[in-house]
Amino acid sequence: MRTQVVDAPRIEINDGDRVASAFEAMQERPYCDLRLECVATGERFDIQEFRIEAAGQRIRLMIDVLGLARDRFAAGVRLHASLGTEALLFSGIAVEQFSIEADPPELIIAKPERVYVSNKRESTRVRLVRGMRALVQLQVHENQEPIDARLMDLSLGGCGIEIELRSGMLLTSGQQVAALLIEFPNGTRASMAAVVRHVQMAERNAYAYVGFAFATSGGIRQTEVPALLREMEREIAFRAGQGRNHMIQPSRLFIGGAESPVAVRLDQQEKALYASTTSMVGPLRQIAHTLGAAAIALRHGRELPIDELEKCADTLCALLAEDRPAFLYALCCLTEQPALLHHCIVVAGRLADLVQTEETLVRNLRDIVLAALVHDLGNIRQAGPQTAASDSLITDPSAPTNSHVELNKALGSAGSWAASGARRAVIEGLNSTDAADAANLPVALAALARAARIVDLIEVKTRGGIGAHEAGTPLEVFRSLYHSCDEADREWLQRYMKRQGIYPIGSLVHCSSGFLAWVLRLGDDGQPARIRVVRSTDSSRRLNQILGRADFAQIGKIDEPALPQRFGLKPF
Repeated sequence: MRTQVVDAPRIEINDGDRVASAFEAMQERPYCDLRLECVATGERFDIQEFRIEAAGQRIRLMIDVLGLARDRFAAGVRLHASLGTEALLFSGIAVEQFSIEADPPELIIAKPERVYVSNKRESTRVRLVRGMRALVQLQVHENQEPIDARLMDLSLGGCGIEIELRSGMLLTSGQQVAALLIEFPNGTRASMAAVVRHVQMAERNAYAYVGFAFATSGGIRQTEVPALLREMEREIAFRAGQGRNHMIQPSRLFIGGAESPVAVRLDQQEKALYASTTSMVGPLRQIAHTLGAAAIALRHGRELPIDELEKCADTLCALLAEDRPAFLYALCCLTEQPALLHHCIVVAGRLADLVQTEETLVRNLRDIVLAALVHDLGNIRQAGPQTAASDSLITDPSAPTNSHVELNKALGSAGSWAASGARRAVIEGLNSTDAADAANLPVALAALARAARIVDLIEVKTRGGIGAHEAGTPLEVFRSLYHSCDEADREWLQRYMKRQGIYPIGSLVHCSSGFLAWVLRLGDDGQPARIRVVRSTDSSRRLNQILGRADFAQIGKIDEPALPQRFGLKPF
């Protein structure tokens, strides 16, 4: 039986002058914890600054958002604030304008019609500050293992957590989870029944922020949670320096130090060292962030952030034009991202590289790249309750689904018939088992569909773990596809091999002296000209030495490709 979420009692004030006075009072209090809530989705966003204009009839909000659709707030917004001992909720707000191009983005709203006032203890969140850490074990379904997450904030009515995006993007608003357990460094635990309120991208790379509402279950909300809130506020006051007079002692909740089981678990979750050896990885991570927002939007049946996706396509094309070798290598360095998002970015980047010399295709390069960036995101929409975070959600080329049908609808039409056709050719080309399907398209679009299919097949087969596809080296995959595809597909395969070489940038190679190295750059002859030596097969010690051809004699001859999965290596 589903449990019911109960909100804290509030007093309604709908007198215009009193509502205006409440807002003016906040302007005098710089620390009022003002946040914006999207009525349609339940998402909440920090407000960096606000200004009251037009004699109090209009309010300009500077908000911290990224990758939102222009009409995200069309259904209305609410404002949450903390003022002294009271929590305020402003509603009845008309949205006048949303300027996503501004820096930071600006939302202009009319004066709220009413404000609800409640006791601060009932509804205001206590955010964990730097150095305060608590573990959340989230069990989404009873037959699945709990997932580790980090507690970000807590209130009597719910909490916010930061969880790996591969898990967070599968959650949906209104979904009741099997269990939510909060554990503090000193071993104190609290287990609550909870319902997902909203899901959005977190600031941290490859993570999602998920807001939960506690469901009514016994007296935990009335006993344990208030006690936890008091202890958290004590710790915040102590860390802010108010404990210098010895009147305020640190909270017992956070005693345990770096050796506590909670700290160890959180360290394991956060220990990933993200690749930073090329400046192009940063912009690609921003693209992954927008794709994560798009995946969450699809999961919740919301509109895609088309404007932001188009900017991502432009960015990807610009990076390719700026420095092709660095770009192709950076594509391989996003291993911390969910496999689905990484796959889409790699396919988009390599497809752009393959077709950029085709005059009939390059004029629609932005739409080709945009379609490739989202081509498998429809699988998020169709993911069932048994889908695990470890599932890649990448379409198996030998067993496609019809997820692209909803994706095409979500994308809508492009600016022209040719651009719309390019999007359709890529998405349908990557979701078809029959190469002959491409023959039903106009000549140029048929060629594009085949090119996209070849790029996708190569990425799936070298990645491995998708359907029955075991990971293979690029050379093994090239040979397999050459003998299995038809003549038209084989032509695109040969073009791909000519551009990428048998030792593509970002692939692992084995040297005759036993060293393993990543290919960073190819010479005019298509052979590696610059490599990063990372390990010797005779030792587990990691290396990081970049060599040009003049120095290859130090490590012997490059004699064969190697499988990264076999050695547990990832490019960086």
